[in-house]
Amino acid sequence: MRVKVYELKPSLRGHVIDKNRLYCIIDVKNGEGSFRFVDTKREKIIRELFDAGSHRFVAGGQMPDGHFFDAMESHPAWSVEAIEAIVKEELYGFNLGATIEHDKKPWPLLKFFRRG
Repeated sequence: MRVKVYELKPSLRGHVIDKNRLYCIIDVKNGEGSFRFVDTKREKIIRELFDAGSHRFVAGGQMPDGHFFDAMESHPAWSVEAIEAIVKEELYGFNLGATIEHDKKPWPLLKFFRRG
């Protein structure tokens, strides 16, 4: 998997990725990520976001007995779920956006058997 982190720019549709402002390319293999920074201005933020994994609130409310609760979803660092959550929800707060390129898997070999 490869993640490319860009700066966001305003447009008529809201904020969109500015492909001319690439900050970092992250290669993820076997549950570990390696950073290649093109622009180091946001290096600390990007490293902290991806190294920490993903923690987000998914629900909350008040129970019938009056107690309040929060439900949280956590994903370990460098898992596919954590990377997708960071790209979809957390980068935007830092005026950053990203694209995810998944590794292409070869088609499985199909074996045909004759019945005799």
